[in-house]
Amino acid sequence: MLPPAGSSPAELWLAEGRRAAAVDMLRRLSSINVVGPIYVFAAEKEDREVLSSIGGIALERPKGSFNFGRELTCWVEEGGFQRIAYFGGASAPLMTTDRLQEVFDLALEAERPTAVVNNYHSSDWVVLNHAGSIISLAEKLQTDNSLGWVLDHEIGYEVKSLDPSAATRADIDTPTDLLLLYRHPHLGSHLESFLAQTPMGALERVERMREVLVTPARALVLIGRASSHVWRTLEQETQIWVRVFAEERGMVASGRSERGEVQSLVGAFIDSWGPEAFVRRLSEMADGVLWDTRVWMAHRGIWPSNANRFAADLGWEDQITDSALRELTQAVSQASIPIITGGYGVVSGGIYASIEALQGGGYQPSRYGRQS
Repeated sequence: MLPPAGSSPAELWLAEGRRAAAVDMLRRLSSINVVGPIYVFAAEKEDREVLSSIGGIALERPKGSFNFGRELTCWVEEGGFQRIAYFGGASAPLMTTDRLQEVFDLALEAERPTAVVNNYHSSDWVVLNHAGSIISLAEKLQTDNSLGWVLDHEIGYEVKSLDPSAATRADIDTPTDLLLLYRHPHLGSHLESFLAQTPMGALERVERMREVLVTPARALVLIGRASSHVWRTLEQETQIWVRVFAEERGMVASGRSERGEVQSLVGAFIDSWGPEAFVRRLSEMADGVLWDTRVWMAHRGIWPSNANRFAADLGWEDQITDSALRELTQAVSQASIPIITGGYGVVSGGIYASIEALQGGGYQPSRYGRQS
């Protein structure tokens, strides 16, 4: 599945990157012998045409509003499928053919109802058997993120969630998610080519941030929905000091964001001090910052448009119409240290991808890890 592209320059840039990732994914899936027809559900005509040209089967867009659960279960019911795989079009940009083969084998060789997901609490893709069982879940699946939890708790599937890594956590939802994949050894050829054409100015902060990761005794700050596993990984795989300001994990899945219940201490400091003073103070205690700004946005109670959020992630201040977001973006751009902003992926898949890119793919503690 691929979402609407949008119309702003930042949205269109992201859409082009997602399309490149989807082409790589379709080619990888096509090379796996247990994979049958590959169906493409894409909002944009260009996406459907490109993916159809390399073997995908384009499905008609639904009339009216889109509902993930209804579309997925209707497709299963009409096709009479019993073994299926669902992928967001840009949800597995670092899953190699061999890793995908292992996932299919794990799910399809099981006798009892079994699903393999990349992340139990926030699923971006799933491979499962006994697919007819999910037809009753149409209204339970508002988004793909709840797939793992719903399959387990609603209909008793054995849900196998893969261990955190760049391959299982990298998902292209924002421009920053794309940029943090730069130089990873498991990029598909189309996405690698797309990133190679990205102006170096957009990648400069990524390269500066990675210098922080490989320089002993540097200080890194994580802000937002960072997990304990990410923190532990940084401590095991680098020789840097890490401060973590973790807030509002699960704010989307729990419904707190939708209900306007998100509270952020970091957001309160920004409210009190102003973005410029906050970023200046942050720069005094760190050599680099990875910042999931969506928590701050939810704390404000005013959710910026895709165009505004994505322009902010790229540092394109002149394209931001939300005054508070523009002010924060200006402060970040003028900071003396690299500060990378984005969504959840900035403190999740993007960190794993950066570490693995520096290590040539896969963790190599002997290279960058602390020595006892």
